[in-house]
Amino acid sequence: MNDDDSEAAQHTADVSGRAPDELTEREIQELVARCPEQQRWAFEGWLRGVRHLDGDPIVSLAP
Repeated sequence: MNDDDSEAAQHTADVSGRAPDELTEREIQELVARCPEQQRWAFEGWLRGVRHLDGDPIVSLAP
């Protein structure tokens, strides 16, 4: 990634108040709607960072 890319990413984060790789609720819903119905529950959880793609919950090892 060159300097122009990092500056653009920083500007995007500054303007929107979110990280450049963070999805909005609308983006999540659009992606989930494209997913086959049987896998939506796991895919949505994965997009939100609470499940692995196999459906298992993401468990923190921190106390």
